[in-house]
Amino acid sequence: MSSDTGTETKVDSKAPRVKIYGSSVSGNLFTKKNQQWVETALSINKIPFEFVDVAANEDQLKYMKRRNRGALGLPQIFVDDEFVGLFEEFEQAVEKKEVKKWLGLKD
Repeated sequence: MSSDTGTETKVDSKAPRVKIYGSSVSGNLFTKKNQQWVETALSINKIPFEFVDVAANEDQLKYMKRRNRGALGLPQIFVDDEFVGLFEEFEQAVEKKEVKKWLGLKD
C-alpha cells in the first residue's frame, strides 16, 4: 500500500520494527534487485517490515543520512530507527540463517 509519505507497509499492518530504506525510482538494476531480495528474504522469514522510499520523501532521505553513520548505498536496513547495515551484511546473515539474530530480533 503506497501513500504520499513515501512509505509502504509490507507483510503486516502493525508498525514494524524493521525498515528498509530504498528507492522506487533507482536507475541501478543492481540496487533494485537487492531491494527486492531483502524484501523477499524478510517475507520468507516472516519478519514484518516497512519500505521507506527515499526518492519520494526528502525528509526520510535526510533522516536516513543522519542516522546511517556515513554508509553509502541502498538498500539500508534499520531496526527500531537505528541503522543496522547494508545489503551485503544482510545477505551474509541470510546465508548463515541468522537473520533475526543479525537484526537483533527474538525468534
